[in-house]
Amino acid sequence: MSRPILSLAFLFLCFSNATAVPQRAVFDFDGDNRTDYAVVRSASNTWNWYLQQSSAGFKSQPWGLSGTDFLVPGDYDGDMKWDIAVWRQGTFYILQSSNEALRAVPFGQAGDDPKVTQDFDGDGKADPAVTRNVGGTLTWYVQRSLLGFMAVTFGNATTDFGTRGDFDGDGKADVAVFRKTTSTPAQTYYVLRSSDGGLQVQTFAIFSGNAVFPADFDGDGKTDYAIWLNTNAGWYWVNSSDNSFHVLAFGLAFADVAVPGDYDGDGKTDHALWRDSTGIFYVQGSISGFMAVPFGTSGDVPAANNLQVH
Repeated sequence: MSRPILSLAFLFLCFSNATAVPQRAVFDFDGDNRTDYAVVRSASNTWNWYLQQSSAGFKSQPWGLSGTDFLVPGDYDGDMKWDIAVWRQGTFYILQSSNEALRAVPFGQAGDDPKVTQDFDGDGKADPAVTRNVGGTLTWYVQRSLLGFMAVTFGNATTDFGTRGDFDGDGKADVAVFRKTTSTPAQTYYVLRSSDGGLQVQTFAIFSGNAVFPADFDGDGKTDYAIWLNTNAGWYWVNSSDNSFHVLAFGLAFADVAVPGDYDGDGKTDHALWRDSTGIFYVQGSISGFMAVPFGTSGDVPAANNLQVH
């Protein structure tokens, strides 16, 4: 199978000079700065969360309605541990890890996409956020815990979807979209940098079957542009530290889903997959090497894929 071609014509407007802030591991439910294995299972219209924490061990928790709720975990209380959370048609329901208490936050409305919830103001807390189609444009609504409400129109609601990441390394999530279309330019990231308001653009060549999951693979504190192609199990990404393009063949085509995270705790995102047929996580750790971890059963939802990957 021919390999998709990456456009090396990078377009960077208004370069940011911000000093990069190290990114903490995603899906770290026990606070040791390592990504934990997490799957969510539907039973009797309930989401049942199963966590294999790297330091605190196994945990199970029923939380949310599987028929209606979006999975939106994050560190909402700022204790450096991710909280189990769902969004139900206009309300975030958060199980705070700091005190095991329910926190309900009304925000958004039916039809919104809540999977862009991140820390937009740099205070160490995930901020409730949604994107919404407003007259054909993509509008971001964010309730920042430190700086208050923010509304930003950025993106085309027909061709774009919101994506996650801190692309300029200032410790604040950036408003960013990926444009998945056959028009020109196609398969393109558009980032509105929080550090200076500048626009940053990265175009990949046109191909189908790709999953979009920006992550920090080189450990420089800046999110890197990345795509996983399920037709050939190929990982394609550009390191922000030197703009170098990388390709890695890892996984089985049409059988695996990407679950990127920092599983070995070295500050770099590891290439990782979950295989539904076997219920096994396969991780190519940047320092730990290859790991195969049985966790979950066929039909489960790997949380890292559900939230991060489009």
